[in-house]
Amino acid sequence: MAVGEETTIASAKVKIGVYGFTGCAGDQLIIIHTEDELLNLFNAVDVQSFVMASSNPIEGDLDVAFVEGSVSTGEEREHIQDIRKRAKYLVALGNCAVSGGPQAMYTNDGTFADRLKQVYGDSKFVTEPLEGSPIDEFVTVDFYIPGCPIDAPQAFAAITRLIHGSVPEPYPHPVCHECKLNENKCLLMDKKFCLGPVTAGGCDSACPNNGVACVGCWGPNPDGNFEEHFKLLESFGMSKEEIVRRIRNFGGLKILKHIEGL
Repeated sequence: MAVGEETTIASAKVKIGVYGFTGCAGDQLIIIHTEDELLNLFNAVDVQSFVMASSNPIEGDLDVAFVEGSVSTGEEREHIQDIRKRAKYLVALGNCAVSGGPQAMYTNDGTFADRLKQVYGDSKFVTEPLEGSPIDEFVTVDFYIPGCPIDAPQAFAAITRLIHGSVPEPYPHPVCHECKLNENKCLLMDKKFCLGPVTAGGCDSACPNNGVACVGCWGPNPDGNFEEHFKLLESFGMSKEEIVRRIRNFGGLKILKHIEGL
């Protein structure tokens, strides 16, 4: 869907659902703990399902479904497919849903069976274990709100636009852009491992603002020049293997398309 294109979801009271899969539930907590906006949100929409806020979910048709967390079991795979069938629009909420998160840092490396056995031995599983993956590995996602956790102003701005029938504004710039706007000294100048140039913006460069290098927790910026950034980090004395390991901490499965072949 093109930016600026109007949707048709606006109605008297939009039905929404908020769901949590494998992750820390931090994105749902951000919504609940944003007291200044929470009552306005609940008054503006018909919250059908939000287990963290209500123990009486209604699993019917939805206008918008917000899903946090990656998919890591067969049960979650079936659940996300069911949500997709019932929802007009599906929104990936937070890094785990968008990129796979830390639990996807080794996804598709060929060692899943060995790692599973090392941790659980010969245990029998109630539901099929899967490698952690972003939700768009299983269903079509209409909009993405990155973050680890999500940024409340950015998230509520996107939610507000969605429930009023408009498209959320994209955040195409990297963390580096926000860092410069905040007039921070570039930590790369001190040869610190910083992923700001290749990480999606939206966090207002929270870590560099406090002298801490960006670890890439908002996932990869699609326009990032990964090849040149790898060369820069290698010039600091780091091996490519170590760079890949650290960039996959939060890059999850989505980072692979940017770094394969480097």
